[in-house]
Amino acid sequence: MKKGMSMRDSAIQVAAAVALAAALEASAASAQTADLSGVWLVDNSVGGPAGKMTQWTRQDPAFTPEGLAKFNANKPGKGPRQAPPAFGNDPLGDANPPGLLRTLVYFRPIDIIQSPDRIVQLFEYAHFWRTIWTDGRPVPDDPGPYWYGYSVGKWEGDTLVVQTVGLDARAWLDEWGTPFSEEAKITERWRRMNANTIQMTITVDDPRTFAKPWTSDPRTLRLQPKGSPNGEVLEVIFAPMDEKEFNDRVRNPAGGRVN
Repeated sequence: MKKGMSMRDSAIQVAAAVALAAALEASAASAQTADLSGVWLVDNSVGGPAGKMTQWTRQDPAFTPEGLAKFNANKPGKGPRQAPPAFGNDPLGDANPPGLLRTLVYFRPIDIIQSPDRIVQLFEYAHFWRTIWTDGRPVPDDPGPYWYGYSVGKWEGDTLVVQTVGLDARAWLDEWGTPFSEEAKITERWRRMNANTIQMTITVDDPRTFAKPWTSDPRTLRLQPKGSPNGEVLEVIFAPMDEKEFNDRVRNPAGGRVN
């Protein structure tokens, strides 16, 4: 103890040092994570594809021969290669799940719920949910396949980096009919830019479908205030009975298809 310092003074200094250390630790922890909670909506007015292949990027990734064959076999009802939906083969035409990547790019709200060991995303589009595990577990070697894959996340500074594997390749990567295989490994990067904005990119590594990995253009998501038209996630379900009725009554007759 320094000369002239009482036991009470010493105890105060120790307590202050402990409090400072705790504050620094909390500050360091907060710098490593960001709160992504809230209801978010893709802002289609920012960026957006100008290429002819995928809704994710202006640059057309190069296909492998297998990937190109699958791409040419897909007949979407939207995009540069659109065909009359009545004669297309979009999996959604039979009320199948859209799958993860197509859901992320679609203009419907996403409710993000964040806890210490996982992040849950509730999708209005097809009324599905997805879990991103942030408890330190590794990516499994042989998962799925699942429509929404198996996702593990970690924080790199203020950016959530998510690795997803085990995606069911019967889904499409987007509405334009871009394919992928069950070997695809997807890396997402989610960063909260400010109070009302998240920026998200994906990197697709799928050597069966694409000649080399490619990264999407950044997608911007805007926070939806409570009470606003998109401030809550609603029930939007592709029920097979409803889809069949729509196809029989609207889609097929519009395309000149006789049931």
